[in-house]
Amino acid sequence: MTLKTTAEIDATPGAVTRDTVLGGRVTLFQPVDGYRAAIDPVILAAAVPLGGRPQHIVDLGCGAGAVGFCLMARDPALRVTGVDRDPAVLALARRGAEANRFVDRFSAQLGDVAAPAGLADLAPVDQVVANPPYLPAARGSQSPAPRRRASDAEIGATLADWVDAARRLLVHKGRLTMIHRADRVAELMAVMRADFGDLTICPLWPRAGAAAKRVIVRGRKGSGGPDVISPGWVLHGADNRFRAATDRLLAGGGFDLATGRACE
Repeated sequence: MTLKTTAEIDATPGAVTRDTVLGGRVTLFQPVDGYRAAIDPVILAAAVPLGGRPQHIVDLGCGAGAVGFCLMARDPALRVTGVDRDPAVLALARRGAEANRFVDRFSAQLGDVAAPAGLADLAPVDQVVANPPYLPAARGSQSPAPRRRASDAEIGATLADWVDAARRLLVHKGRLTMIHRADRVAELMAVMRADFGDLTICPLWPRAGAAAKRVIVRGRKGSGGPDVISPGWVLHGADNRFRAATDRLLAGGGFDLATGRACE
């Protein structure tokens, strides 16, 4: 677990905790009754290619801002716009931006991937990142908490809607990087293939010899490049602790999605 909470969690509806990731470098304010960052947003941010000219990235479904804040901690020239349909979590993202001194590089915008026309003023952007709900609306048990339920399951927007919203936002040859469940990789590839090429699948192996539960998929809008299946990233060693290389990612490093090798 990469999330550090500063106090015991208060289960009162609407309660908020102050948490840190990247070894304390990034602060988050998160709702107790909604999505709470763990390893997935940090690993997603580590997989995004940065550097070179200053970029503008949109984080679709940004929540409290975990992915965007981790990206800005990696690249001091980066601008991020976080988009979410929940005004309450956007307020927490703005609060987090202030605590991290990112207010000059981070903006939060109310929007819904199911209504992408409302995001047209943001386009075109260099990259889009997304950590969407993992379950179809009719699949699996759902939390009784509305905010948590909305973060777990596709309510009002399908996986195809998330990809279409990213397509509309991106500049030609811009990149979409998304983390998802491994058992939905075929569906994700199918919906991306119509408009994206250079598709790269990177499995996140819990440990050597274990089946992947998560994948990161990246594609380039309008590209005709071939698909790549990466060697992937092994999270844990034989002792079930994070590998030293994974610890470096969780502290703010990056890795190359195609090769599965650390790049910082």
